[in-house]
Amino acid sequence: MQQTLQVHSVNEMRYYLLATPCEVCGTGPCAMHSVVPAGDDGQATIARATCRACQSGRTLAFVSEFQTDDDSPCISPTDEPSEAVDLDQWLGLYYQLSDFAAAEADPVKARQMSVQSALCLAEALKFYEDDDELPPESSFFSDTTRMAFHMHPQNFARQLLRDMQAKLPPTPAWPD
Repeated sequence: MQQTLQVHSVNEMRYYLLATPCEVCGTGPCAMHSVVPAGDDGQATIARATCRACQSGRTLAFVSEFQTDDDSPCISPTDEPSEAVDLDQWLGLYYQLSDFAAAEADPVKARQMSVQSALCLAEALKFYEDDDELPPESSFFSDTTRMAFHMHPQNFARQLLRDMQAKLPPTPAWPD
């Protein structure tokens, strides 16, 4: 039986596919090309994606409490951290999108990518508890990301992330 992912929005599902290696070739990322309801119960949604490296298809089921329109960049309207994308993956997405924005010649596209990178960094910061400077171990969902945390905890210092966030455009508010 296929695992059903719990995500905050369709956008979070898109980011999950970008942050998760392809199951076939191990690289990826996968790009989502369709989203359809799984059945009449209205509970799950099916995302169909294709790996950009090997072109293999992938189908995933997910449940999302919130819906976004296609133009909304918002990932999650809550203060709760993701259950699908871990802190290290959000930081990887932040760095990737920041690099793309810096290399983009079109200022409108560069700004959009900067906003997307800011949103990913905001999602990463949701994993920190109280006033803790480092995130809890539960912020990492795989052996690979846990190892990255243990080998380089300074890369996950909350103040470092806040300093990076201060240099980014403000994130858009979730529409009411």
